Amino acid sequence: MKLRELLERLNNLKRIPRTGWLLCNVPLNQVEDVAQHTFDVAVITFLLADELEHKKLNLERALSMAVMHDWAEASVGDFPNTALKHLESPDIKKRMEKSALEELFIGLKNKEKCMKLWHEYCEKRTIESKIVHSADYLSMLVQALKYRERGNRSRQLDRLWRAVKSDLAPYAAEFKPVRELVTELNKKYTAFH
Repeated sequence: MKLRELLERLNNLKRIPRTGWLLCNVPLNQVEDVAQHTFDVAVITFLLADELEHKKLNLERALSMAVMHDWAEASVGDFPNTALKHLESPDIKKRMEKSALEELFIGLKNKEKCMKLWHEYCEKRTIESKIVHSADYLSMLVQALKYRERGNRSRQLDRLWRAVKSDLAPYAAEFKPVRELVTELNKKYTAFH
C-alpha cells in the first residue's frame, strides 16, 4: 500500500464511532470517533510520561504506540469489549487486527517497525506499552465523565465505568499519576449520582 493509500484508509478513523458508547445509550451524533480517541490517548500518554519522569521511558516509542494502537480499526471497525465473550477464542480479535495491520502496512518502508510496536503494545510488558494502555483506559474515563456531565445516567455507562476502572487497577498500582487521576475522575463521576 502506498503512503497516500494508507493515509486515506486511516482517515476513515474519523468516521468510525466508538461502539461502546453507542451501547451506553450515547446518541450517535455525540459519540466520539476512533480518531478523537486516538488523539486523547496520545495526549494522555505525553502528559503521563512527563509526570512520571521515568529515566528509561522512551517517549518516541510510547507516542508511536499511542498514535497507532487502533489503526487496525480503519479496516475492521471498532469492536466493543462486550462482544469479546461471544468469540470462540479470546485471541481472534488480536489475530484479526494483526491481519488488518499487515495489509495496511504492505509496501511501507517501516512495516516491521510498526508491527513490532503494535506487538509490544499488545504484550503490555514494557513501561511504554503500560503507559499507553493506561492512557487508553484514562481516555475512556474522561469521555465517560463528559457523557455523564451531559446527562447520561445509564446503567450501561456505570457498568463501563466500573469495568474500565478494574482494567486500570494494575496500572494505577504501578504508576502514581495514574492512581491519582483515577481517584480524581472517580470523585467527579460519582458526584453525579
